[in-house]
Parts: sequence; structure tokens; C-alpha cells
Amino acid sequence: MRLFKKKRGEKEQPRYEFSDIPIGSMIEMSDTVTFDLEDKVAQTYSVKAYKKYEVEGFLRYMYQLENSEEVILGVDFDPNTGEYDLGRFVWSSEEEFTEPLGDTIVMDFDDPEKEGETIQVEYYRSKIINTKMTLVEAETTEEYDDVELHEYESEDGELLTVELWNSWFTFFLGEVIDRADVEVYPVKNE
Repeated sequence: MRLFKKKRGEKEQPRYEFSDIPIGSMIEMSDTVTFDLEDKVAQTYSVKAYKKYEVEGFLRYMYQLENSEEVILGVDFDPNTGEYDLGRFVWSSEEEFTEPLGDTIVMDFDDPEKEGETIQVEYYRSKIINTKMTLVEAETTEEYDDVELHEYESEDGELLTVELWNSWFTFFLGEVIDRADVEVYPVKNE
């Protein structure tokens, strides 16, 4: 026998294990993007901070993870279906806003097979999202209105997200990863 009954017509709220993961939690990643050049099977990171972007019909988390290196776990939720997508990102650069972003961005990367040469990758903008951003750190939580996210993708499916706030661009490079490659161990807040 249950002690508490649900009220008639009351729906159970879905529990998303990737939302609002507390600072200090551990996240284990075993995706091939992380370990393409390493002999390890998995690597564990601590959640240092995160950004939460939200507007009607859109919810994204960008978790800043660290151990000996820093990576970013991106989590997109579709509020209509309850489905989510994961991406592994690295912070690429932060630059002062001097001119608007174009529909394409070309970036140069070192060629891993030919020393001293570069490879150009062209990214195509798919959408612009005007959103509110909440920055959550160990001791503080700050909210920022009027943040723009510019979403780009290369022909190979590589991702480029550009955050525009105030007079600064922040560039995040990433790739899609599978849910099976990420395990969350939330810290218990007492």
C-alpha cells in the first residue's frame, strides 16, 4: 500500500540525469573522440561549472569538466519529445566582437599527418538561437539575458557553436557522442 497517492490528472515529472548536474560530480567519458589518440578506455572528469541556456522550446547545458585537461560536455534537450543529444566540445577561443558572423566560418587546424601544414574546415550555419544563459559555478550563480548561440556544422558532421554575449564571441568545437559513452556520478548535496 502506498502512503502517498498521485492526485488525479497529475503527471509524473520526467527525471533527466543530465540536467543541473551538481558541481563536484564525476562524469566518466569513453567516447572515441576523447580516446582516439590515447590508450585508455575511459577517463573521469569533475564538473567544475556549467552554463544553462534556455528559451521556450530549447534547453542546453554546457558542462565544464576537468582533470588534467578541460573538456565540455554539451547536452541538448528536446522538451517536446524528452529526447536529448550529447556532444563533446573543447573551448577554442574567445574574441572581441568586431564584425557580425557570416553564414560560413573557415578554420585552420594543424595537419596531424603532415608536420607544418594545415587543414581548412568550413562550417555552415544552421541556426541562431536567442536565449537566456545561467552560469553556475561553485560559489555563484549568475544570469545573463540576450545571449546568441550560432550553430554551425561541417560536411563531416563536426560541430561549431559560437556564443555571443555583450561584445565577446566564445568558440566551442565539438563532435556528437553516444549516450552509452557517458556515465554520470552526481555528488550528494547534504
